[in-house]
Amino acid sequence: MSHANGILSGTPCWVSLDSTDPPASRDFYAALLGWRYTVDRRGGALAHVGPDEVAAGIDPGRRHEWRLHLAVRNPWIAAERVRQHGGRVVRGPLEGRIVIAEDPSGGVIALSAPRPDVTLARGIPGSFEWADLNTRDGQLADKFFRGLFGYSQGQVGDGVELDYTVWWLGARAVLGRYRMDAEFPPDTPPHWTVFFRVTDTDEAARCARRLAGTVVLEPFDSTYGRVAVLADPQGATFSVIEPSEEEEEPVDPYDD
Repeated sequence: MSHANGILSGTPCWVSLDSTDPPASRDFYAALLGWRYTVDRRGGALAHVGPDEVAAGIDPGRRHEWRLHLAVRNPWIAAERVRQHGGRVVRGPLEGRIVIAEDPSGGVIALSAPRPDVTLARGIPGSFEWADLNTRDGQLADKFFRGLFGYSQGQVGDGVELDYTVWWLGARAVLGRYRMDAEFPPDTPPHWTVFFRVTDTDEAARCARRLAGTVVLEPFDSTYGRVAVLADPQGATFSVIEPSEEEEEPVDPYDD
């Protein structure tokens, strides 16, 4: 398994919001997740949590959506491997290090050579916690990403009523894949959901409403923690989770 700047390939290495209104986005997430910012001249921002750790990026964009980035060592080789395994390169390499790709089941992901000067914060409030691929064809997605990164994959549900797999790199669980069921509207496209850690999920939902955001899915308890699905005022969806005590193995955060 290859490494990219010390990060195992296939590991979540960054999350970014392409924002149609960066100042409004910065205000919303600052109030909700306690983020502070370093803003560059083009309007892009690094969000900081804790003493001085980096939680995410917020960049000007034509579409308003969250994007998960998985580490790769070489973006040109990654683009070719995407094609070899039946995926599609949407754009890139951008800036010489980022490939936007679509897996065969329709989910869009960023494959990125990590920046050596930025490390994604983990394990503290306001930081990235987890990500799920929600798709209609779970087996196809599993096969593609297993081929791309060599993930080992284990079924959490029964594969029929609940089809949710956890993807592992060595001993570390890194991502989840959920087959969308009837609870999702039929026109819901395949998509990734990023989870941010909070200390109080119910308060985060109330705060989102006060800030003109939307509670897409009301707070509920799962084995892994208390979860809510939210949307910011411009419509980008994401999840927050108040983790329960650490489990030996992660479980489906949607399984209540």
